[in-house]
Amino acid sequence: MITLLSLATLHAPNYSMPEVAELEKNNSQVIAFNSNRNVKVAPFSTYQAYTLVAPLTFRGYSQEFKLPEQNNTSFHNFDEVFQKYEPLMKNVINDFNERKNKEGQFLKWAELPSKQLAEDENGVSHLDSICNQAETLFARKNSDGSDRPLVVLGIGGSKHTAEFLLNMNGEGNKGKVYFYSDIDPVSYNNFIRETGHSLKEMNYLVASKSGTTFETADGFKRFEDNLIKEYMQDGLDEASAKLKAQEHFALCTDAKATEKNLRGKIGLQNGVDNNYLKELYIHDDVGGRFSMFDDAGLFVSAYAGVPKDTLIRILSSAAKTSEKLTNPDNIKNNSAAKSAIYNVFSRENGFKPIQQQYFGKIFEGGGENWAKQLYLESLKDFDFMIGKAPDSMHYGTEGQFNPQNRKSYNTVMTIMDPNISDNYKTYTKAIAKTYNETTPLKIEILEVEGDHIKPEAIGEYIQSKHFETVFMGMRRREAEFSLMKKYKKQPDKLPEVVQPSVETYKNKFKQGEYQLNPGN
Repeated sequence: MITLLSLATLHAPNYSMPEVAELEKNNSQVIAFNSNRNVKVAPFSTYQAYTLVAPLTFRGYSQEFKLPEQNNTSFHNFDEVFQKYEPLMKNVINDFNERKNKEGQFLKWAELPSKQLAEDENGVSHLDSICNQAETLFARKNSDGSDRPLVVLGIGGSKHTAEFLLNMNGEGNKGKVYFYSDIDPVSYNNFIRETGHSLKEMNYLVASKSGTTFETADGFKRFEDNLIKEYMQDGLDEASAKLKAQEHFALCTDAKATEKNLRGKIGLQNGVDNNYLKELYIHDDVGGRFSMFDDAGLFVSAYAGVPKDTLIRILSSAAKTSEKLTNPDNIKNNSAAKSAIYNVFSRENGFKPIQQQYFGKIFEGGGENWAKQLYLESLKDFDFMIGKAPDSMHYGTEGQFNPQNRKSYNTVMTIMDPNISDNYKTYTKAIAKTYNETTPLKIEILEVEGDHIKPEAIGEYIQSKHFETVFMGMRRREAEFSLMKKYKKQPDKLPEVVQPSVETYKNKFKQGEYQLNPGN
């Protein structure tokens, strides 16, 4: 069956389609969905044999909030909760807006999607450059013409963001991309065997802001040195072997060169000084855990075959989400503000820890680790548990549903559109019912397109989670200020975007008996 949507229908609030702009230029076009929910745009004459029918309900990212069935709070529903907590959220959003474009506030991730899409005087965006460089590296194939998989050398946000973005686009675990972040020869040797390729049969992306992060620097040196040795064994002299090895690498790092950082060593322009691809940047004032839409993640997805049009849809949705979530006069439709209110309400009513459950393999690995990093690095407490279901419903059940624990946490379930199958719908509904008997429940729903998350849903969900995490910390402080009955200003730098504790262990590596040597 074909479902046709008229131009008027597309102006309904639930629609956010990139094709709308084109439709507005030509009213004779319509959008059609086939039974697999694939989107097609074509002249109306193509579908003259069909009758215009009621529009298909089409969501990207949506939320549901529920009070516990065994409700001992003073509220009857979440509308009452939002109404009470809403006024202080305006303070949070206004404060955020005053900071977001300032140097040193680490909030420039809010405008990063727009920046990646912005075109220069020649009509070229930075996303175009990222995709072109991915195509260039991908075109460097093996002598038999076979494709080389990409090995991503990065840790923390440089790894988890790229991995999760790849998974949501349906390209994870397909042998196209591998992630390496270890520091020992045993792990290295096992990793090489796991890929099933020699070093010369793979390409590499190094992602590090400074280039001095030990784990990444160690991997870079280890892979490059051994690659040089392989080319020398083929008969190349050392200088030629180095240049040949460099052709396997793309480097994503700080745009500014210094004497100590990686950019200062490799230069600024492709084709100059060496054979690295290097016009890839980790932008200032973004931060690793907020870098899903920075160059490294986009490069990895493009290399794996995610179409540029899909990345445009993701970034466009994220950019629109930033605009929506920074509007202090639209809190009722602000997913990040409502999530922050849900968290503060839960904590104040005795449901302090968060039990986060992702339902589906598409969230496994990168999604779990990204969520953990986003929460723990930003909010700096241990009130966060995470699992990937159905697995977690077995290994975690006795802890989660033990009678003495059932009223001690709040629950967040992240699911795909439950209508993807009867079993998935019934399973997630039953789990939601079980949690909601005793805990506040938030359900995050992501629309599916084919066998991956709909691009608009990816953009809206990820950017919403970025804002949600920062708003959550800010709203907690607003609650503390309110209890004191004396308003205080938020800190000069928001704790949610800085990492003052990371040097606690890193400083050990810089001197004395713990000093490290990359590649050893």
